[in-house]
Amino acid sequence: MHGLILPLVAGLVGAGVLGLWLGMRALPPTETAIIEAQAARYVAETGGAPTDCAARPAAIAGVRLIVTCRDDWVAAVDALGRVVTLPDLGPRT
Repeated sequence: MHGLILPLVAGLVGAGVLGLWLGMRALPPTETAIIEAQAARYVAETGGAPTDCAARPAAIAGVRLIVTCRDDWVAAVDALGRVVTLPDLGPRT
């Protein structure tokens, strides 16, 4: 009986760590992380400053945030931080 306890405990701890790791990976990014990622993309594409960017919640199905930088750069982003192409946002989506 004592020979089974240690492997059982090790297996349970391993399963718990694996479950925690997988659960943490499934969390969506924060709004701050989304804005920072899109601001970095804006800087790389245009040479502008990250402070040129702001975001607002979207009232569009499947879109979490609309990130705008200055007046001519717009990105719609879904809940997982992926850019969503929407034709009515202008030329830079």
